[in-house]
Amino acid sequence: MAYPAGLVDLIDDLYQQGVNEAVICPGSRNAPIMLALVRHGGFRCYSIADERSAGFFGLGLALKSKKPVILCCTSGSAGLNFAPAVVEAFFQEVPLIVLTADRPAEWIGQWDGQTIYQNQLYGKHVKHFESFEAFKPHQLVQQAIHFPQGPVHMNIPIAEPFYPAKGEELPVRTSLVASQPVDQVFTWDKSLLNDIKDQKIMITVGQRPYDKVENELFEQLALKGIPVIGDATANLPAACELHHDLLLANEALWPNYQADFHLHFGKSFVSKRIKQMMRMFKPTKSYLIHPNPIERPDPFQSLTDVIQTDTVSVLKELVSKDLQANPSFKTWNPSIQPAFFEKQAWNELHIYNAIIQQISQQEVDIHVGNSLAIRYINWTEAKLHGTEVFSNRGTSGIDGSLSTAVGASQSTDKLTVALLGDVSFQYDRNALWNYYLGSNLRIIVMNNAGGAIFQILDGAKDLAELSEFMVTKQHITAENTAKDAGLTYLKAQNFNELNSILPDFFAPGAIGKLLEIFTDSTENTAALQAYMALFKH
Repeated sequence: MAYPAGLVDLIDDLYQQGVNEAVICPGSRNAPIMLALVRHGGFRCYSIADERSAGFFGLGLALKSKKPVILCCTSGSAGLNFAPAVVEAFFQEVPLIVLTADRPAEWIGQWDGQTIYQNQLYGKHVKHFESFEAFKPHQLVQQAIHFPQGPVHMNIPIAEPFYPAKGEELPVRTSLVASQPVDQVFTWDKSLLNDIKDQKIMITVGQRPYDKVENELFEQLALKGIPVIGDATANLPAACELHHDLLLANEALWPNYQADFHLHFGKSFVSKRIKQMMRMFKPTKSYLIHPNPIERPDPFQSLTDVIQTDTVSVLKELVSKDLQANPSFKTWNPSIQPAFFEKQAWNELHIYNAIIQQISQQEVDIHVGNSLAIRYINWTEAKLHGTEVFSNRGTSGIDGSLSTAVGASQSTDKLTVALLGDVSFQYDRNALWNYYLGSNLRIIVMNNAGGAIFQILDGAKDLAELSEFMVTKQHITAENTAKDAGLTYLKAQNFNELNSILPDFFAPGAIGKLLEIFTDSTENTAALQAYMALFKH
């Protein structure tokens, strides 16, 4: 077998630097990489046939482990099918190590089978690209895990033969052991906060993983009267809940919320309103707190500078100061939500509220689909402060939401709940085409027969082409897919059925479960519009 020189060294170096999970897509050209991974003995290897699903499966693994995960595929279009997950990992700052097998260079552009131009395949959407011929495996790991974390790519040309002869062993490594990654140390100018004492302060928090130490500090600031504003994807403690997206529905109040001093932690917001408000009523000073952002993101269009350090050091400095409370975000009628949700009506807003109440009582992780799903959990009265919320909001696409949840479920004994719409589910059905569907997997599919978010978007909702080309009406259910995958299938069409099903759905079982909830999109839209109107006065 003509093993590429150094391949075994590469795989062992990755292992020695803490990488121990690999998602492998079947193929011939990548067989040597597969064998080096499987026969190494130090990797937990997963076989996923669909590269697009495999990419998001690996993303889910990395989200849970907080360590780089290897993606391996054959040559040609296979690597392109990793692209949606690679892009998501880039903007969500998740470490992936992508190993693509390739034809030898002399066969590229010669009409040979399964050949495309694979060098720099992902362009700017990886932190680092490296050719195998001059590999430095420690760079792959360090580039993946150093802030900002993200995906890296190595393209590996492989010549035939691909397979070892019977009884043939892997080559032994020939190089020295890889150097270990060096911890990064951050310093910053604390004098930037010298003038903050008498300022009207606001803190915004974008998508971030749950962090107990950070949350304790965010909570202390909130209890001092400092607005700490974030979506569900910010995973903030209950003390920081300000229902900002609903409160900002009344644009007449926006001038009241203008801050003198603004700090932003984490990444992107789901809510458009907070960005619109701050673009219109800009703070005097606005700082992004990030160790080393890939670019210089300025979603509020008011950035003064980037403070390049870790979150905890800035939060500790803020907590130590005598800050002036900012009560402007307390303009809130506390009776609106209880009155609206007191009487259950069969629409998605009430259903999401009921489901979130149940989930908040469980010890679970929740992976929320995009479009309406992630927005509903920002709007409901019930909240998920004890549950870590994941969502593919790096690029905010609907692809891969379920595959990410299935991947993440491998690394925990807790229930992993995927909550998504019917279009997201159908788009990612291959997430269930593997042998890794554990008994801790719970899937909730909200079936409103199409992409209902377009029915509430100004401009889109009045188009004559809306139904056919945007909502894309569909009448497929999840039942056969669930049964093919060996999952228990449950369905609900009213609250009597839902209330009787939910306890069993969340109860332990020998296999995973899928619950499909059927609603009418017209009634959902009417309920949501009526609800939002309550906050605009």
